[in-house]
Amino acid sequence: GQYQHSNLPMKLARKTTSRIVTFGKRDFTFVSVSDKRASRDGSKWVSGTVSVVTESIPPYQGYVRAYQDSIAFYERMDSDDRNGTPQMKLTIVFRLDLNDSRMGGGGGYIPMWIYVKTVGATGMASVQNMKRELESMAEERGRNDGGGGDEGGTLCDDKWWMRIRNGTKKCS
Repeated sequence: GQYQHSNLPMKLARKTTSRIVTFGKRDFTFVSVSDKRASRDGSKWVSGTVSVVTESIPPYQGYVRAYQDSIAFYERMDSDDRNGTPQMKLTIVFRLDLNDSRMGGGGGYIPMWIYVKTVGATGMASVQNMKRELESMAEERGRNDGGGGDEGGTLCDDKWWMRIRNGTKKCS
């Protein structure tokens, strides 16, 4: 569902995973929040998720309820000098519990060594997936907008996040 607090949009969502090697499937419920007003000049913003337990989204049958809380800080960087591609610095802090270890939780039996051995690779894969999705969205918007802007009919934006969002080039 969609929620709003002090003009800050929030989304209640569910995410599921397939079987993890020999361990069962996982079910996450969380509230997602993003605040693009994090800095006066628009060069930084913050987003995050917090896991929730709510009767409006009960666990799926056959899934273990899992929890992931995170906060991400995005910061504008100068565009790549070679091709004008927008760049950003991303810092993510998160907590992950795939075992439903809350009071009265059903367990999940994934040993801690699996977390320790895989967190770097799975975290990087997640960031790369997010990057591909943003690039895909930008390309789709560029195709749908169809030109009209600066030189040669190519759209341009001064702000890096607008270039990502709209699939545009940096204005000269």
